[in-house]
Amino acid sequence: MRYDNGAGPGSISTVAGGPGDFAVVSHLVVRGTQAEIGFALARAAIDAYGSVPCPVPPVLGRARKRWFEANWPEHHERCRGMAAAFGVADDDPSLCVDELNGLPLPGGCSAVWCPPSPTTPATIVRNFDIHTSVIGTGPATRVGQRLPALARPYVLEMHPDRGLSSVAITGNNLSSCLEGINEAGLCVVELADGQGDTIRPTTAPQAGLDEAQLPRFLLDRCHTAAQAREALHGAKHYTRYSSCHFLIADAHGDAFVWERERDNVEHIIDAYTAPLAITNHLLSQATAPAPDDQSSTYSRLRHLARQFEHGDPDVERMHTALDSIRAEGATDGPSSIPTAATLWRSEYRMSKSSMTTRFLLGTQPSRRYSAPLTIALR
Repeated sequence: MRYDNGAGPGSISTVAGGPGDFAVVSHLVVRGTQAEIGFALARAAIDAYGSVPCPVPPVLGRARKRWFEANWPEHHERCRGMAAAFGVADDDPSLCVDELNGLPLPGGCSAVWCPPSPTTPATIVRNFDIHTSVIGTGPATRVGQRLPALARPYVLEMHPDRGLSSVAITGNNLSSCLEGINEAGLCVVELADGQGDTIRPTTAPQAGLDEAQLPRFLLDRCHTAAQAREALHGAKHYTRYSSCHFLIADAHGDAFVWERERDNVEHIIDAYTAPLAITNHLLSQATAPAPDDQSSTYSRLRHLARQFEHGDPDVERMHTALDSIRAEGATDGPSSIPTAATLWRSEYRMSKSSMTTRFLLGTQPSRRYSAPLTIALR
């Protein structure tokens, strides 16, 4: 399938999975102006998820458009193309056109950043974990007219004629992403932060950035971690479905975690020169875990930290550490989480602006993973 967006073709291909698998992974490449890219993204979302514009109060619609225009012009222009794909006026304030999503589903994850060394480039490796009830035992089952979003993940390459190219993984919305890297080497990884009981989600669009838009915002706007810190402090944030925190790193060896807790209190945890691990609780809060909960987010974090206490960190050790806490379990780490599965493992090399990932295709009769897919923007 090809999308002719005026400046050049966009293309989509299946890179993992097929009949009988839960996950079928598409690689979508779009080029052109931001509006042309938005048109192609909307057409793909219509095909994959049956996406339609979402009604919103006109006062909110106007506020969203003005916020994007002032603070995120790349997305503002893409929304023009999305409106055209849906056949609606781009100045209609009663419709939200950037709802290019399947069913929203939360995930629990772990990730590690290691600083650059004379022998190893700066790298992020992460597990993306989901509840096994989402996967089931065979092909994904539709809910109404829609498939679960995580059954149709996209590896999305965007190459605008002006601005930063990027490659990202989208799990539930083609207008945003869950993780990715841009051509400048800035990488952003999103993880749930365990604040479901303290932060009330809106479940509807607002003005500003929701948790899935934040990574895309940074990939569009920032070259370095220093720029990302300033951009995040200056942005308006809200929680749409699941409260999250973010691991952010650049090609120069700078990295930090961004967190936002109740009442919009913002935290930055800098990595400095030591490896930085992150799971599914706030690093900015010293909360004592339950001592007997060996599969908790705290136990996973302690286990990851122990893997880098001695010796120089390298990419192989990062993968080994994450293997030992992957959701399907391992013998040398915290006890396995029987109700979860690692849907994908990704590795980012900031100096090469590259991503390598493999996907879980299904669990029956045994867990089956795709071959690694590598995309380098440099």
